Amino acid sequence: MVAVVNIQLNSFFLAADEKKSPMVDMREVEKIKKLLRKADKDKNGCYNRDELKNALKDLGAYFPAWRTNRCFANVDSDNDGQISGHEIDHLIDYLLSCGYGK
Repeated sequence: MVAVVNIQLNSFFLAADEKKSPMVDMREVEKIKKLLRKADKDKNGCYNRDELKNALKDLGAYFPAWRTNRCFANVDSDNDGQISGHEIDHLIDYLLSCGYGK
């Protein structure tokens, strides 16, 4: 009985670790980056809400306005209404965690 419990617990923790740090497919990252570059209309390297919403539409978001709000809530750390600098890396991580880029 103890061995069965240990095996089940080990399987649980391994599954949790796999969900926490999945392997990143660089093709997915590049797809997101490409769509972000396309959506950056003023070519300033930052993304406002409209630009991000357009990128999310291209990524196939069902509710791009809602997802845009969630992105800003999660990654706009300086609350300046733009996603820029290191926030872009966080945005890509967030979008990958939501299943975009596939």
